[in-house]
Amino acid sequence: MLAAKLSKMKRHLPLFLLYLWVGTSLSVAQLPEPTQDFRGLWVTGFKANVLGNTTAEDELIAYAIENDFNYLICTNMYQILTASCGSFTSDMTALQAFIAKAHYEGIAYISGNVGSLATAEKVEDYNNCGSVTSVQKLDMITYECEFYNDATNGSCPDYDSFIDQLNDIKAICTSTLSSTGSDLVCEVYIGGEGSTGKVLTYSSEAEMEEIASVADHILLTYYRSTPSSSGGNFFNWTIERLDWIAKTGTPSNIVLLLKSRDTDGNNMYDYLQAFPGTHYNAVRDPYLSWVEGTVHNPSLTKGFRENYEDATYPWLSGIQVKGFTWFEHLATMVDNNPLPVELVHFKASQVEDFISIQWMTTTERNNSFFEIQRSSDAQHWYLVNKVMGAGNTPQTQNYYWQDHNPLVGTSYYRLKQVDFDGKHSFSKMESVFWKNKGTNVQLYPNPANAIIHLQSTAAQGKVIVLNTLGQQMKQVSVLQNESQISLDISKIPVGMYTVRINGVGYRFVKYNGAYTWSDSNR
Repeated sequence: MLAAKLSKMKRHLPLFLLYLWVGTSLSVAQLPEPTQDFRGLWVTGFKANVLGNTTAEDELIAYAIENDFNYLICTNMYQILTASCGSFTSDMTALQAFIAKAHYEGIAYISGNVGSLATAEKVEDYNNCGSVTSVQKLDMITYECEFYNDATNGSCPDYDSFIDQLNDIKAICTSTLSSTGSDLVCEVYIGGEGSTGKVLTYSSEAEMEEIASVADHILLTYYRSTPSSSGGNFFNWTIERLDWIAKTGTPSNIVLLLKSRDTDGNNMYDYLQAFPGTHYNAVRDPYLSWVEGTVHNPSLTKGFRENYEDATYPWLSGIQVKGFTWFEHLATMVDNNPLPVELVHFKASQVEDFISIQWMTTTERNNSFFEIQRSSDAQHWYLVNKVMGAGNTPQTQNYYWQDHNPLVGTSYYRLKQVDFDGKHSFSKMESVFWKNKGTNVQLYPNPANAIIHLQSTAAQGKVIVLNTLGQQMKQVSVLQNESQISLDISKIPVGMYTVRINGVGYRFVKYNGAYTWSDSNR
């Protein structure tokens, strides 16, 4: 908690000493390049509407991936993280599975939305629990507590309680590891209201400076109906807050918070619905309007970059724009564009000694190819084959492939459909249980480091080691009645492999001592 204590000391310094403390970085002004490093989607009602609902989870993740959102803010953490390590509830187990699935699909950051230090401490306990693997860890904490609003201030009835908790939450973030092994990102929401003109901040200049100096990100509210709101002066709507935040001495990171929830006049629900281009461009247009202004759209007034470059607001060099977030997911997930591929059937089943994969499309638009992916745990997916699509056709297309290297036990299959422009989507998941047909084999240890041993009553012929792409990594001949074989795997890379004996596959994992594996042969 050292960082929190230092920050609290900083609050009580005289103002002139504060400016000495933060340094003189603004004396050499240079505009930090705006980025889209963080492209977020605020998931409201996460516990009730998404968590544990496979269809809702998959739709959310697929939408986020298709439109290149790279982080999700998951609400209701105080209702989900209710038990300690070793006694996780079903909701907490479902959270583990959801976070892992989102990470594997390509979502970089999963944030836990908290309204108090107490819930942030629950996030800390969850991430530090030994049963939570790296890929199941949260990556951010988004702190939301409106100290200025009596109706919703909850655990922070005043600014002092808010900032004290923020300092402690930041300390948790800097001492807790995310899914990638880095510190958690500490993000803070600063709300406000106002139907026209500048946002009503309900906070002082000194308070905004202090918040900006503690949090890694400020979610800065830009709740307007269109980028041309206020006479095209979308950028200037919260200009006073920007001015305050810029005075911390080093560029403060902000993420624009845009509203799509259709509850009042300060949202872009209708704007997203009526956008003439793709939905992908629609969710970026307000951000680009704010940053680039007339360069992006001549009908607008100056944006962030232009107001700095013509010296209207030279202090903008004290702000680093890091991206945008949309509130909320259900309202933002509006896409009137037709699906590029109408997939009406996808099935995986055992046929004799192979797995049959079949699927059918009724319409294809710009369809480049399909990837057939397989998994042993519905989390780690591997490419096993690639099938070219029909491109553009209104006619029904039938596809068929055989997996002659199936895994023993339960396997999972899915399709990844890829357009010519690189955009992609996933099919539903199919599971198949493939039985061992007569070969009695014991393989140990699993996982293995240098040597694996096979004991079999019918292993005559060849024993082949294949990687997840079906490539042969090792082969040995087995004599008749030779019941025990040892394979040296020290030279093959770390990963998952299949040992094939008499046409039957057995899984094992090669590791280097840096991690463990919970799977076993079935």
